[in-house]
Amino acid sequence: MNLKQEVYSVLEQLKDYGDLNGLLIESIDETKGDYCLPCFSLAKTLRKAPMIIADEIAKSLNIDNSNIEKVESVAGYVNFFLNKENVSKNVLNNFVVPKHNSNDKVVCIDYCSVNLAKYMHIGHLKNSFLGESLARLFEHFGYKVVRINYIGDYGTPYGKIIAGLQMWGTDEDVKTRGIDALQEYYVKFCAAEADDENLQQLARDLSKKIEDKDAEIYPIYQQIIEVARKEAERLLDILGIHFDSWKGEASYAEELNDVVKMLDEKGLLSISEGATIVDLSKFDMPPCLVKRSDGASIYASRDIAAAIDRYNTYKFDKMLYLTAVEQKLHFAQFFKVLELADMPFSSSLEHISYGRFSLPSGKISSRHGKQAVLVDLIDYVLDKAKDVIKNRTFSIEKPEDVAMKVAKGVLSFNAINIDRNKDAIFDIDRAFSFEGETAPYMQYTYTRIMSILRKAQGLELDSVEPDYSCLNQTQAFELIKSCCQLDNILSLAIDKRDPSVVLKYCMEMCKTLNKYYTVCKILDDNMAQVKAKLQLLTLVKDVLSTAFNLICIETVEEM
Repeated sequence: MNLKQEVYSVLEQLKDYGDLNGLLIESIDETKGDYCLPCFSLAKTLRKAPMIIADEIAKSLNIDNSNIEKVESVAGYVNFFLNKENVSKNVLNNFVVPKHNSNDKVVCIDYCSVNLAKYMHIGHLKNSFLGESLARLFEHFGYKVVRINYIGDYGTPYGKIIAGLQMWGTDEDVKTRGIDALQEYYVKFCAAEADDENLQQLARDLSKKIEDKDAEIYPIYQQIIEVARKEAERLLDILGIHFDSWKGEASYAEELNDVVKMLDEKGLLSISEGATIVDLSKFDMPPCLVKRSDGASIYASRDIAAAIDRYNTYKFDKMLYLTAVEQKLHFAQFFKVLELADMPFSSSLEHISYGRFSLPSGKISSRHGKQAVLVDLIDYVLDKAKDVIKNRTFSIEKPEDVAMKVAKGVLSFNAINIDRNKDAIFDIDRAFSFEGETAPYMQYTYTRIMSILRKAQGLELDSVEPDYSCLNQTQAFELIKSCCQLDNILSLAIDKRDPSVVLKYCMEMCKTLNKYYTVCKILDDNMAQVKAKLQLLTLVKDVLSTAFNLICIETVEEM
């Protein structure tokens, strides 16, 4: 039930006040109704004081709606009071968690973007959960979603890894230690080449041999990619994130000439200091570099080739790129180039940026350097979750499963919690608190619902008519109204491309529910009221379960 629409249906009687859509707001004080209509913006058009307008509206309305109890005029506002008992009854007996049918539209989402030459780091955590949550939101609204992990599998870093492997490593070491061995060779080679031009040239030569698919070097490169990708897949699998495409930069390197030819035919290219560019000065942007003076491809040309390939492959209606805000100019440039080239999909491209995400310095000691990389972070959080679960006073049948859900919830919550455009600090120790705004707090709130529902299973309620008058209580009715807001909240999140909207909604609902417990005993001797309260808890459970899933937080049955 759309409660705001219930009020608008009454306002449709007003023919002489213009378009009132968008003026209705939720009241922040329950003593002044559930919704209010400010009349100040109508004063100029109607040439009357807001208080007079509000009085006229309140007196003229015929309330022929069982869900609205009364209307009052106060200080220029028309306040609408819902009939709590009727609304509760209608919502609890008719509410269905919204699930939209397929709309035959395709959205491709490019996120995570693992650079296989390096460890995954905390930035991948934020990127991956934001991207996965957006993917789930689009799927909820009926889109066919293509999840793309555009991997970094191209360039000089691989020449350095191979050089390090040839100088210090063995195949057996790579098989035994995997990504740790490869990173060790890479770091050691980078330190050695700093003062040795011969080593720098060696890395470039090996990188060129990779591009040329040299019979000796290319298989080594393939082995490196296989080892690094296997580790990335392992970590992402722990997070519950999987991709439809792992097609990376190397796949498009050979298409540079096709991109250059296409842009040349469109009359967009010019030469600057030997490099091939698209001049974007008339759009107040630096030139977009398409090909370096040595003929090598760069990010923009490969991204152009990838966008064309994705459109030809998936015929997407939207193509979303999720990266840190630092890459904003890059996307603006290559989007503009595709627009100038009259690509039919250029208006469907969208860059979704986010702020920095970091750990407090010194919080985690890492075996890989100053800042803990993703594997360290996951290990630390899982160990922390096990300790927290171990110290709970409740019995837990499968503590390992619960610990994993809590750990993943902590990671997702802190990646999504803050408005995506803002910088955020991940305070890990604080994140495990069962009090305040944390994932364990929300998961435990869900657990409390499940505990009560389990206790109620032995009650004989089939023949009992529920008494909805008990839901007139403030927190109970706030929960009813919150459940009715679910679809609007999800729509707002997808419009803003910001899952934090959903997370904040869940947090507020959990807070309201815990306040409700403090003022109302759920299981008492009044079976008619117990049935109504259990219906409410079941609805809240279903709504939270849906919303949790969309922000990549798993529900916990016991804790």
